[in-house]
Amino acid sequence: MPDIFVARPGKKNTVAKVTAPKIKPNRDLSSFLFMPDGMRFETQEPGEVIILLLRRHGVTNLPWLLTGLALIIFPVIILPLILINRTVPAAPPFLFNSIILLWYLFTFSYLLVNFILWYFTVSIVSNERIIDIDFLNVLHKKFSETRIAKVEDVTQRTGGFIQAFFNYGDVFVQTAANEQVFQFHAVPQPDEVVRIINQLMGKEEEENENK
Repeated sequence: MPDIFVARPGKKNTVAKVTAPKIKPNRDLSSFLFMPDGMRFETQEPGEVIILLLRRHGVTNLPWLLTGLALIIFPVIILPLILINRTVPAAPPFLFNSIILLWYLFTFSYLLVNFILWYFTVSIVSNERIIDIDFLNVLHKKFSETRIAKVEDVTQRTGGFIQAFFNYGDVFVQTAANEQVFQFHAVPQPDEVVRIINQLMGKEEEENENK
């Protein structure tokens, strides 16, 4: 697994003209981190500061968490019924123990892989760039980036009761015509993400005008 986040040496710089969001969770497992301390990404440039680090909202993990829970309790409920009703021929105890061991190894592998894919699939907004890191599986990732100066438009899309209730949605970053559209899927506080990127775009335009 490539190491994305390592300790930041020295004191973190500050970025002007970027106001903090109203809700600012700042925990390692949060899906919305504003100017997180002690985090770096592998291509970070000198003087580049992470403004936002985004993951999919935690509620989007419920499907695989519930599936994992069902896999955990399945043998506890079903295996005694099989033994009591003798629905399968009698077998040595070590065979049942081996099956249960393999079942739980598969279950915890399933949970671990899904957690890793959620944790390391991130979108990063720095004072210089927008970066999208997508892990396609545990060993392969896709890395995309663009400069703030190349961003032309930022929009958000929120639909449905669940997204409105938990305040998450998709953010689309439109860059120059010959470049791709960056998509932040199911990120918390999409309105704040759009606002902060717009502030960075305004700061970049002001710096270009002053040159």
